[in-house]
Amino acid sequence: MINKRKLELYENLFRHLGPGDHTITVSAIAETMNCSERHARTLLKQMSDRGWLDWKPARGRGIKGTLTCLLEPLQACYNEVDLATEQGKYDIAHKLIGFNDRNVASALKQYLTHATIESENTVHAPFHRKLSWLHPHHAMERTERHLIHEVFQTLVTSSKERFAGELAHSWIHCQYHRSWTFYLRTGVVFHDQTPLSAIDVVESLQALTASPYWSRLYDHIDSIRADAPYQITIELTEPDPHFLALLCRSEAAILPKSMVHRAESIYKPIGSGAFSVTVNSEKLLRLTRHSQYSGSNALVEHIELWIHEEWAKDKKCAENFFFLNDEEETYKVATADIGYFFLLINHRELQNTKFKHQLESLFSEEQPSALCSPLPLEFSYENNNENRTFANKLNEGLAQGGSQGHGTQVIYGHPKANQALSIGGIRLEGDRATSLFAFFKLYPHWLNNLNWKQQDMLSKALSAVRHTHNSTERERLLDELLVWLYQDNVLAIIKSEDLTLTIPSRIRGVEINSIGWCNFSRLWIQQKPSTTGA
Repeated sequence: MINKRKLELYENLFRHLGPGDHTITVSAIAETMNCSERHARTLLKQMSDRGWLDWKPARGRGIKGTLTCLLEPLQACYNEVDLATEQGKYDIAHKLIGFNDRNVASALKQYLTHATIESENTVHAPFHRKLSWLHPHHAMERTERHLIHEVFQTLVTSSKERFAGELAHSWIHCQYHRSWTFYLRTGVVFHDQTPLSAIDVVESLQALTASPYWSRLYDHIDSIRADAPYQITIELTEPDPHFLALLCRSEAAILPKSMVHRAESIYKPIGSGAFSVTVNSEKLLRLTRHSQYSGSNALVEHIELWIHEEWAKDKKCAENFFFLNDEEETYKVATADIGYFFLLINHRELQNTKFKHQLESLFSEEQPSALCSPLPLEFSYENNNENRTFANKLNEGLAQGGSQGHGTQVIYGHPKANQALSIGGIRLEGDRATSLFAFFKLYPHWLNNLNWKQQDMLSKALSAVRHTHNSTERERLLDELLVWLYQDNVLAIIKSEDLTLTIPSRIRGVEINSIGWCNFSRLWIQQKPSTTGA
């Protein structure tokens, strides 16, 4: 009979590698299992005999063999529980079902449900690149920022300019929106079963204000303190009637205090959201429904992102394609309201109407036209398909015009300094005004790109935006700022960003959010009609 410890070691191995074939050394396996190489070989033999995995060792010390995880850890557990119950060893069955500190009572209910009802409960999506680490302060790409909202919670959330409590059930403000007090829900637990407290919130938000990148957006936070175990107060240096909108963003998600400052190599994405991360490998990210979520529980058990770089050329992958194992009929959900692509003309010699119009014409035409630059053109562009297309057009236009140019691809949120041109995106996450405000606050090179008069105008405009109470007025001020920078030949919006989701016909509950995905917890699968007769 297998013991609980072997199940735990197998789950640790599975979490590290994920399903499928992996080339790996015995020493690396031993390190994952925290045991000697000799014992690792014994464990591999025993797990192979149970049908959990297949291990094909290679001859020679340090040579990589092939390891294939054949069973999900929970399925391996259920198989062993089945065997124990058949033999009448119910005490052993209870011990096995609680492996890796699972709650035995709830796990046993899940096992009984599994044993009596088998139904589809997983939504899959192919993905074309390795995901970066899911830390709220470091996640920059659209998909990672969406996943933050699925795994973590923020103090408040919003929908169509209406705010609702998430980790905070109530809040008050005073001193003309300069002091904000939040009252936290009791009973909230993180995915590792540790309870949420005010200290977790304070640690998370203080680290956010110290971030080299995000601090510019949260530069008016003066102090964050825990007044009680479930109460915090945030003091601002200036009034901000729209402060709640900032706290809805993914970077403001709350982590356990033990994870806030962890290095990437030892960090674990532990939140309190609707889904927990149960597999986080280079080939698969699995989200599993968090049964102790303080909000409405997810309607599906698992969301899986299967990762393969060759899918980057697949149009369906670019459209965030969902699939079921045997589903062919699909429908599409589309939006044209998730952002803009911009062009920043940073070099003073290029900030003229004629050159700006040449660039706009170049980017709007199907076939690139000649572009004549008075100087060698160093430019940067963000790492997505649209921006790569713009960069290719720019290179072709410069070549046709007999001008020199060199482009550098950059990660979103990390624009390169000292570039004559910058091509990138403005994401509309949440309300439009907050998103535009965030773009202007977070772009780090205004001091290099604008003259002193332009810098003063930008500073005054952003101050007015932050202080105004009226949402419509806020948006008007930001639109005026965009127009002013366009007229000064500094910034041009070259295209709106749109998105299409391709959905199997039996997946329901799809509504595109502003980040460019949809709320995973609202997805559900329409079951197939029964084929058995009465």
